[in-house]
Amino acid sequence: MPRYTSRGIVYRILIAAAAKDDLAAIGMEEPDSEAEIIALLQELKGSQALLESLTVEDFGLARDASLNVDKWSQQQRKGRNLWRLKIWNLEDLGTRYRVIYALDPRNSCYYILAVLHRDFDYDEKHPRVRQLLDSYDRIGIPSYR
Repeated sequence: MPRYTSRGIVYRILIAAAAKDDLAAIGMEEPDSEAEIIALLQELKGSQALLESLTVEDFGLARDASLNVDKWSQQQRKGRNLWRLKIWNLEDLGTRYRVIYALDPRNSCYYILAVLHRDFDYDEKHPRVRQLLDSYDRIGIPSYR
């Protein structure tokens, strides 16, 4: 059951082991990028307003926020509550990663499932997509089919 405050639902973030592994791998090649991503995740954890924006399509598109949110449309059409965000500071540096996450509305929890390079192939046959979708199912995030 979601927790509530006087201002609304309290959201939280959990980072999956695979996403932690992604961050560690990024840190080996691009420590500044890893630090920027971790800083954003910390910023999200500390801001209910930003957490609420994580399911607002095109949030930050006009660069009026530190991030941009968008649906993973292919998966949303299949009933999965999957989203991606990009970090404008990284985009400005020419480093492009996407944070892939899902919301479980039953417990108001965002699950960070992966941190992938922008050139990542979103094809369901790709092993990393399979791993990500398996994590979604294993966590038990509802699908809306």
